[in-house]
Amino acid sequence: MLYRADPYQIDIQIEPKLGGNRLVITGQLLDLSHPGVIGGEIQVTLSNHRGHSVIACTNQFGEFSGEIENSGDLEVCIPGHADQPIVISLRNALGNLRGGEV
Repeated sequence: MLYRADPYQIDIQIEPKLGGNRLVITGQLLDLSHPGVIGGEIQVTLSNHRGHSVIACTNQFGEFSGEIENSGDLEVCIPGHADQPIVISLRNALGNLRGGEV
C-alpha cells in the first residue's frame, strides 16, 4: 500500500506471520520535500489499539520493519511538522488479515 501525507510518502507491506496472530509490517518512508535525501533514524510507531505498540526507526534508506499482534485495528504514526504526528489508519487496509475478533 502506498500513502501520502505531506511531506512524506510511505510504502507499507503487511504480512501475517505464520503460526500465530501477529503481523510483520515493512515499509519505506520518503520525505518528498527533500527528494534527494532519504530519511534515516525517523521514529515510526506501530499500534494495534489494544495496548500494544512497537517503535521502529528508519535506516539510511528510509526502511523500517516491525512485528505486532493483529487486532484488526492497526495504525502507523510518524512525526510531522510542528510536532503534529501523522497518523495513518490501516484498519480497512487489513481486509482478510483481520484477526483477534470474529
